Amino acid sequence: MKQRTLKKEIDFEGVGVHFGLLSKIKIKPASANTGIVFKNPNSPDIKIEIGKVIPEIAMYASIVKNGAFAISTLEHLMAAISAFYLDNLEIEITGIEVPILDGSALAFVDEFLRVGISEQDSEKTFLTPTEIIKFEDKDGRILQITPAQKLNNNLDNNKFDTNLYYDYFADFAHPLVGSSRLSGTFSTDYFVSSIAAARTFGFLDQLPLLRKHGLAKGTTLGNTVVIGEEDFLNEKRFEDEFIRHKLLDLIGDLALLGKNLAGTIKAEKTGHSFNRLVVEHYIKNPDKWILIS
Repeated sequence: MKQRTLKKEIDFEGVGVHFGLLSKIKIKPASANTGIVFKNPNSPDIKIEIGKVIPEIAMYASIVKNGAFAISTLEHLMAAISAFYLDNLEIEITGIEVPILDGSALAFVDEFLRVGISEQDSEKTFLTPTEIIKFEDKDGRILQITPAQKLNNNLDNNKFDTNLYYDYFADFAHPLVGSSRLSGTFSTDYFVSSIAAARTFGFLDQLPLLRKHGLAKGTTLGNTVVIGEEDFLNEKRFEDEFIRHKLLDLIGDLALLGKNLAGTIKAEKTGHSFNRLVVEHYIKNPDKWILIS
């Protein structure tokens, strides 16, 4: 598989979901081996590069920083970038958050499809662990990654299955949501048809606390599915929209590894602060990961 970028630049503008401030981003094609680079005219670049960027500890968003330059809530954009197997982009951002838009990754997907994808000359590589890695805690959160398997029917002993397989289980302590599971083989088509449109969600009784801490200032019924005590305040796009959005977030968080992940993910009840443990593991144990093609 070859490295990929967009054929043309695209623009987005909107408020950030947490701080409610206007933000603009311009996503430009970049040459092979550039990587995914966030740019701000007044700060050093942030390159989403293998082993170099670890997301900040945050419960309600993924945040990366380089000195004073910080970007919050980039998980939906990064999920779309990962799902389209894009390797090289320059992303100019004005503001501290990626715009929430409609609360999903749909706007990014629509623009990627509109302008098209360009294959480049350099070979693409994927990241996989050399052994099973597993994280779990007393609250029942689990995240396990099993290494990609070698292709036995290939004469080249270094060829691997570069697919990403997933098994995600979510269990919400709320009668309107309950538990659900998604499993299968991750692909661009699956992301476009079944995951990208799933919106962020929140529980109405948690909103005062979030606002008290200066968060969720940009939430509206247009970008967030709000779960009340006895009913939803707006209409869902999928019956199981919440687990679809949790998988979207997981893919976006894992994209901060700087490479597409290959292997099998088993996850239960994870969130941003838990997903970041995978990136942290690579940074602390690079010898337990390999690049494959």
